Amino acid sequence: MKKTIFAVLTGFLAMGAAQAQSTANDAPRTYLGIGVGAVKDSITGDHKRSTTIFGGYEFDQNWAVEGGYSYLGKSGFYVPLENDIYHVGVKSQSFYAAAKYTFPLTERTAMYGKLGLAHTEAKYSSPFKGWNFKDNTNGVYAAVGVQTRLTENVSLFAEYERNGKQLRNGADNKVFSAGVKYGF
Repeated sequence: MKKTIFAVLTGFLAMGAAQAQSTANDAPRTYLGIGVGAVKDSITGDHKRSTTIFGGYEFDQNWAVEGGYSYLGKSGFYVPLENDIYHVGVKSQSFYAAAKYTFPLTERTAMYGKLGLAHTEAKYSSPFKGWNFKDNTNGVYAAVGVQTRLTENVSLFAEYERNGKQLRNGADNKVFSAGVKYGF
């Protein structure tokens, strides 16, 4: 895993060194965005909707820092306890902070990669005492995507992201999403 992270970081640095062009979009600016995607439920195997909100700061046309929150959906399972069957609900979510490198392909379209840290958690809730707790983990956050600028401030994006380590129950840690980003 450390070799993979090192290889990705080295690749991003090499692309940054090779990217010598300058555009009018070099001024630092902030941005906000929202994405909607699909995530697999590890309990049922069904795909559920995920929603991500994020914000970031672009230092120039290539480098940015970003943070976000992803709601990864609800699921559940049944547990037979004390001569009855209880439903245990599982709500999954993830928080991340990452460095982002954008590689322009055309004047309006770019590929990007993000690498950082994620905190993923599943909250268990049940009417049965002792089944209300959290399962959480920290791990590497990584994403790759493509974005197209519609106007000076509005972009559409599609991406694949991995939110840290996989939890025992709830949403999978891999998400495909698409959305809109607005720069200020």
